[in-house]
Amino acid sequence: MTRSAKRHLPPALALGISEFSLRGLGLRGRTCAGFRKAEAESPDQELDKYLKHHEFLNARRKEILHKRWIDHVADPLQKKIIEKVCSHKKIKKRRQEELDGFLKYVNKKGNAFIEHYDPKEYDPFYMNKEDPNFLKVIIPPFRDPLKKAQYDKDDGKRTLLQCETGKIYAMKEFKEIEKAKLHSRLPGISNSRHFMTPNEWLKLPTNYIESEFCKRSRLKVKTNFNESSFDLKPLARAPHLESQEEEAAVIYKF
Repeated sequence: MTRSAKRHLPPALALGISEFSLRGLGLRGRTCAGFRKAEAESPDQELDKYLKHHEFLNARRKEILHKRWIDHVADPLQKKIIEKVCSHKKIKKRRQEELDGFLKYVNKKGNAFIEHYDPKEYDPFYMNKEDPNFLKVIIPPFRDPLKKAQYDKDDGKRTLLQCETGKIYAMKEFKEIEKAKLHSRLPGISNSRHFMTPNEWLKLPTNYIESEFCKRSRLKVKTNFNESSFDLKPLARAPHLESQEEEAAVIYKF
């Protein structure tokens, strides 16, 4: 090969290094660099990476839980509150219509008495006769979002009971049946306060307190804490001369 041909070759080939040798050196260099990088990562760095990843997962989990709470609890509850707060507008409008009708009737007749009125011209009790709940705000039973699991459990039990008996039960009836089942499992005590709510206890007649059951219960807990089997009279009569002499001896010793 002439000198002019060597000038046009790459520097490595001009020095006598083959192309295959260059490829091998390049792969080997990259492999060595990756090995050195892996060796450079100490256990502390790996632990830091693990902790950062763990913190990221916890933060992401909290974000997902917060989003679920907003979608299933906060937003529905806020919408219901807004509906209840804004529901007075319809009632206010209906009251205004009733007042306008009353004023027109008074302006036409000159006076209005509740004992004497003509239902054909003006009937103030028309809507109350048509709808007993007229101008009354009916609030459905409150379902606490925080007790959703308990409500779902009660609904499941009520569904099973309805399938077994073939009868549809309201939630109040289902609760009474559950309460009766609970009382049947426990040892029964007639007229015991343990099986009564505070409202049921207040509804009981006054003579119940003087019943034989309550009298026996009061006799069981009646005790006199001032009585004692130890006789203190001999100790009160005994002289205290010996103790006085010991105290005097201790004083004179100093």
